[in-house]
Amino acid sequence: MKLYKTFLTKRFVFFSLFSALLLAGCGSNDLFGDDAENVASIEVRDYDSDEFITTITDSSFIDSLVEELETADTGSTANMDLMNPEYTALFLDSEEQVIQSFGYYVDELSLGVVGRYHSRELGALLAVTTELPIE
Repeated sequence: MKLYKTFLTKRFVFFSLFSALLLAGCGSNDLFGDDAENVASIEVRDYDSDEFITTITDSSFIDSLVEELETADTGSTANMDLMNPEYTALFLDSEEQVIQSFGYYVDELSLGVVGRYHSRELGALLAVTTELPIE
């Protein structure tokens, strides 16, 4: 009987640790919260002047980019003096309300990770190199 309890205890500990590791490995930046599926367009604006550049409405491109951003590795920029990005990418819902915004660099930056998208909210560069179809 004692051997059976030891077996059950080891089994419980194993499954608990396995579950914890599995959940930790499925990390998400949760940048879009519950609205990740509600992004209808990406409005691109000049970072310095706020001048409108273009709107991206290709749903497959948007869905793919949102997924990349949600699962991207990040590199902290909290204590860095960064140059301003060239553009601001505003992720909008169907009512044109801003869900999330990122600074977008035309050239990839290498700051612990290589990427083009900067989150002021996270104070981090996201390891996503997907180019926005701007020009």
